[in-house]
Amino acid sequence: MPLVLRHISVDLNPSNYLMDTRLQRAVELAIALDKPLLVSGEPGTGKTQLAQHVAHMLSEQTQGSEASFLPKPIEFYTKSTSLATDLFYTYDAVSHFRSKDHTDTSAFMDFTALGRARVLAHGRSSASLQAPRIQPLLARCPELADRPQSSVVLIDEIDKAPREFPNDLLNEMESGEFRIRELDFSLKKAQNDARVVVILTSNFEKSLPNAFLRRCVFYHIPFPDDDQLLDIVNLRLGLDKSPAVREALQRFKSFRDQARQSSNRVPSTAEFLDWLRVLRADGLLIDGAFPPGPAHVARTLYESSLVVLLKDGLSPDKANPLLM
Repeated sequence: MPLVLRHISVDLNPSNYLMDTRLQRAVELAIALDKPLLVSGEPGTGKTQLAQHVAHMLSEQTQGSEASFLPKPIEFYTKSTSLATDLFYTYDAVSHFRSKDHTDTSAFMDFTALGRARVLAHGRSSASLQAPRIQPLLARCPELADRPQSSVVLIDEIDKAPREFPNDLLNEMESGEFRIRELDFSLKKAQNDARVVVILTSNFEKSLPNAFLRRCVFYHIPFPDDDQLLDIVNLRLGLDKSPAVREALQRFKSFRDQARQSSNRVPSTAEFLDWLRVLRADGLLIDGAFPPGPAHVARTLYESSLVVLLKDGLSPDKANPLLM
């Protein structure tokens, strides 16, 4: 039997993000205090999408103004091997060593997330960016304009990095200055209206240093209650609060409660949305007939949709609220 090729669309519009008043307050305070916002929460609760939403909102609010915001965040995805310098620039020393030209160090360097944001905050015409040795790096910074620009920087899953990573950022976080040692070049914080809004996410797989936490505004995104979850479903999927959607929600919440008691693997908001996308695409969200009963012709189709939620395989456990 041939595989069925189809596409179930996923809405990535950053404006369709539900930011409650407490989270909005945390964002506003981080901006006002010029501190990074550290956001925690279960995987799949929308921590990464928050940066997309904030960048989108600030870009719309500041259009036409001095130092307006970029419409998308500048992103840095932390790895277990990340160094603090990786957040500002990269240097391919191996390729430089193998090249015939051992003098042009800047040809093997690029600004990265926070480094790019600090450069954009100055603007190309700034006297701070006129040093000849950094011109090749500026040429590879496509967003750079003559005027200063503000931006949102996403540092995703900072808890993946070695413990030295956040410790080594302490000075840069407070001063807004960074140094490219190989070029003997330092860039101070721009003294203008441009802002660099830093949003860090953490799953708290390991603890972060207290000295680092002290320099952040912290907010934990809780799992949404039923009304919030239904509002998210409406925003992201355009599904109203129909009986079938409510029934799917109750079964999902019951399964979450059961999974929390039996294992560490608990399905997230993102997985619930994916499940609803599949149910809608398969025509299974029918009021009064959801979920299909054991003898229904669509029962197999329904049970196969559960692979989105069940990461340990589908068992015949009749106590599973998804199967009842």
